[in-house]
Amino acid sequence: MKYIITMLWLVFSSVTQSQVLPAEYFTKQSKFNSIKLSPDGKYYAATVPKQNKTNLVIVDRQKMKPIMSFGFGNNEHIGKFYWASDNRIVYSKVYQNKDRETKTNKGELFAANVDGSEHLQVFGFSDTKSKIRSKRALNSNAKIVHMLPNDSDHILIRASKKGRDSDNPVKVFKININNKKRSLVTNTPLGNMRIVFNIDGVPVIASGKNRQGKQIKYLYKEEEWLKIDKQNPLIKYSPVSVNAQQTKLYLKKSVNKGGTSALYEYDFDSKEIILLFNDPIVDIESYIREPGTGIIVGVKTMLDGINYHYIDNKSTFSKTHQLIAQSFPGYDVTVTANTNADNESVITIKSDKNPGEYYLYNRKKQTIDFLISKKPWLRESHMADRKLIQYKARDGQTIYGYLTMPESNKPLPLIIDVHGGPFGVQDSWFFNSDAQFFANNGYAVLQINFRGSGGYGSSFEKTAYQKRSTLIQHDIIDGTRWALKLAEVDATKVCIIGGSFGGYSALMSPLIDPELYKCSISRYGPYDLIYQMTHADYMDKDSVSVGAKKKYGDNKEHWLKASPLTYIDKLKTPLFIVTGGKDTRVPPQSAWNLKEALDERNISYQWLFKEKEGHGYKNPKNKLELYQKSLAFINLHLQAAN
Repeated sequence: MKYIITMLWLVFSSVTQSQVLPAEYFTKQSKFNSIKLSPDGKYYAATVPKQNKTNLVIVDRQKMKPIMSFGFGNNEHIGKFYWASDNRIVYSKVYQNKDRETKTNKGELFAANVDGSEHLQVFGFSDTKSKIRSKRALNSNAKIVHMLPNDSDHILIRASKKGRDSDNPVKVFKININNKKRSLVTNTPLGNMRIVFNIDGVPVIASGKNRQGKQIKYLYKEEEWLKIDKQNPLIKYSPVSVNAQQTKLYLKKSVNKGGTSALYEYDFDSKEIILLFNDPIVDIESYIREPGTGIIVGVKTMLDGINYHYIDNKSTFSKTHQLIAQSFPGYDVTVTANTNADNESVITIKSDKNPGEYYLYNRKKQTIDFLISKKPWLRESHMADRKLIQYKARDGQTIYGYLTMPESNKPLPLIIDVHGGPFGVQDSWFFNSDAQFFANNGYAVLQINFRGSGGYGSSFEKTAYQKRSTLIQHDIIDGTRWALKLAEVDATKVCIIGGSFGGYSALMSPLIDPELYKCSISRYGPYDLIYQMTHADYMDKDSVSVGAKKKYGDNKEHWLKASPLTYIDKLKTPLFIVTGGKDTRVPPQSAWNLKEALDERNISYQWLFKEKEGHGYKNPKNKLELYQKSLAFINLHLQAAN
């Protein structure tokens, strides 16, 4: 089958990646956050971010002109949106806080027709009071959990009371998006839990954690939640989804107790569980689902790029996805439609050098037409490949990562960019603004998926529990020394940077190996672990704090031993500290404590503090300043290296 890809944009620039681009190219907002096609194919809906607001724009496809724009006031944004029918759309509201750069979702939902008529708030604390109880505003946050594809008048939401204990049960409501009337579907047995619904929005199975952090699973039968006992084979699996016929349940579990994640299928009638897919090296990255039904037809894995594995080769959507993927070799492809019967679908592609582009697929015509790029000012020809690397740690464990290497005829200075988390998080193959920015300025960038990272099996992650100051740092240091032996890298010039846990490591690794790094940029990292473990936001939720103590230790003696602040007298590496005043994940007092300790010892450092920023700089102006000052700091110390 032949596909025609119509490019409605300029041919790739002939300029090579050697051209240094303006720093703001890597910090600017995308032109569009999301684009979706109406079920009848007559309209596009797209969220368009501006400096202090985000609007939802409806475009008439026949005229290719906007016919309606939904929005709120300054510092108010439209968040996620969904087509409920050919003519009606549902969206959420997000607030830009005046005292901070992060946005807050207060759980308000709205619905309107494409021409702006029949506009109403369907849920939210700010809704006007109604005499009808089932329409009266609740002081709760809402999250859409099911769009009910067979019912264009209703949606399912999960409503949690504002200011509640996060471990308290929540309510699931069915809401009419035309008159906002709601009915209770169920009360959840736990607050911290995930529910799998069938295509009609009926709960099937759920998994969650109680206050003690214990995993509990439930089946939903005859409008009651029944706890799954230890003898039931389902107790060992995590639910993923159910098929449209409600005969099969898709499950996930690590193979061989500690291995990588695998996809299984459970038959409700026979009770048989069969293995559908497993990769021995990496976990499942995501699922390929049929539009409308959510049926899983395949999975994606990520190592040297994205790989597709189809478990259903016969379905119409599976064949469609395979043909589209073949048209974009080397890219991650996502197909978005309202149902599998849609003639047209929006395709999103992305890669290590492409932050995202949208295309329109027409099944009858067998064409794929270019729509728009998220960041058209970043051309692939200017970006560097993100190459998969692997090395052996000092104990023989294979460690993977990604090396972003610009073209050069001489050895390049090296930046070690450490990801956050650390547990369950990983550096991916996808486009990375930090890596591409530094590569564009002449640096090789190594990002390491050390032990503790997600994506390589549960044992790979759990073996690093309570070892963030030892095993993980050894993996980072071993990776640094491996890279410095490469012919393409200047063995005398290396800097370490990172945010969150990466910021912790950007200070901890130089304290462990004081002669290795020529400079360090530590962004919003926890340096005083006693303060961190008693003030971080994740310690406020019982079911989460139990897991945090399991990963990070549960006593002050352990936290003190793992704190960079404990060893600050050993610091020899030039240090740049970055933090934000509204960070609740890693409260800024940790950085102030580090600053005070350095001042007491007359150790010089560079400091960047933004009062309104949180855990990661969000304001484009602040992010641009961070990029520019980071580059200047690295240039100063690596260019001066012998």
